[in-house]
Amino acid sequence: MRSRAALALALLALAAPLPALADAVETVPVVRVEGVPHLGANELARLLDAAKFWRADVRKLVLRTGNHQVVLTVDNPFVVADDRTVRLATPVLSVRGELLVPVDLLASLPRDSSLARLLYDARQGRVVVVPPGGTVGTPVITTGEDATRITFPADGVADATIANRSRTHFRVRLEGYFTGELPDRGPGNGMIRALRVIPSATGSAFELELSPEAGAYRVVREPRAGRVAIEFSRSAGAGLEPFAPEGPPGRRELRVIALDPGHGGDDPGVTVGDVVEKDLTLALARQLKFEIERRLAVRVVLTRDRDVALSVAQRAQAANHARADLVISLHFDGFPDPAAAGATAYCPPATFAARGAEGRAGAVRQIAVLPWSDVATRHAVQARAFADALLGVMELRGLGPTRLRELLALNLLGVNAPAILLECATLTAPRDRERVTRPRGLNELAVGIAEGVVSYQRND
Repeated sequence: MRSRAALALALLALAAPLPALADAVETVPVVRVEGVPHLGANELARLLDAAKFWRADVRKLVLRTGNHQVVLTVDNPFVVADDRTVRLATPVLSVRGELLVPVDLLASLPRDSSLARLLYDARQGRVVVVPPGGTVGTPVITTGEDATRITFPADGVADATIANRSRTHFRVRLEGYFTGELPDRGPGNGMIRALRVIPSATGSAFELELSPEAGAYRVVREPRAGRVAIEFSRSAGAGLEPFAPEGPPGRRELRVIALDPGHGGDDPGVTVGDVVEKDLTLALARQLKFEIERRLAVRVVLTRDRDVALSVAQRAQAANHARADLVISLHFDGFPDPAAAGATAYCPPATFAARGAEGRAGAVRQIAVLPWSDVATRHAVQARAFADALLGVMELRGLGPTRLRELLALNLLGVNAPAILLECATLTAPRDRERVTRPRGLNELAVGIAEGVVSYQRND
């Protein structure tokens, strides 16, 4: 556990670069010898976390990890894996002092939970460390009179997380590594107009563009059959989930963004050991300001830039005075149950039709007089769209699990702009707490939120 002083000093190192999402799954490029893909024995040992023992007299290399042993012999196609002898299509080679192993060995390595599972991805020309969720095969799309179904076969965790619920950017994340191919299915077939693979920090993720006639969806989990499916229906019904409300298409104009670091002064917020919420929200707000301003031509203001207590009215006044186009109230959660974890976004209930909240050329709208405290509800649809965009990015970057609640939270009262309250992580969850109290972890969180703002602004 870090002290507050140590945490403050560590925040100076927050500018460390974040690796690209495509590199989140560990991969190693192969070497081709006469067209045959090979993996270096040193890389194989590293991926298996194995110790190496070289016997020069018989030109053998022994790799040992846990209860497993692999014996490689130069210029010999026979490899001993535990108590089995495997004949490879081509022999093990020695090139400039390093052994090169044909990748067809990977399919014959022992399979148990103590050993990393390695897979040769011919599309990328790389060896991949398969994540705990296993692999995901080629999705199958079927259409019916009233429904369209997409099924993902999985040899591991047959589950799916919906990262975005809009029809134009419906995103689903699965635990496994994608080894299949996208189906050759053009727009206009059923309710799925387009399907593509998108980056994800863990597992694999897909984005679907759905037709406007799609009215609701549901996730069908079939772990015993080794598959998970998503069904899209033209009409709503029992067991079906609605899509997120959507405003008009096109880029959203953002000039000012207000960040509201929660708590402060004599209000510490959630405290776990030496980790205090009010310090963490301020540190995050400062880093997030930097990350947003380096991505967008906007001005970012903080409702507080020091350890002071502010009332709800003062926070709203600061955001409204700055004429903010977007407001993010930053918090960290805490629960008595240590198993509770992840991030939650609160936005005003999006109960108004998109045309009523957004406006539409030529539309006639009635004038509604709202109490000052409820003014945020007039921006409910846009706030919901921002929450969906932000949580979708966080989910794909491995900053979840995420949840969305339609509720006018206390800190959003009086805010005259699209606004959300974001519980960025759960401090009472050991894994969350360890992540956000490390400089790199807090930076990853700031980058994820900033990318969520970018996604909301693009609205493409």
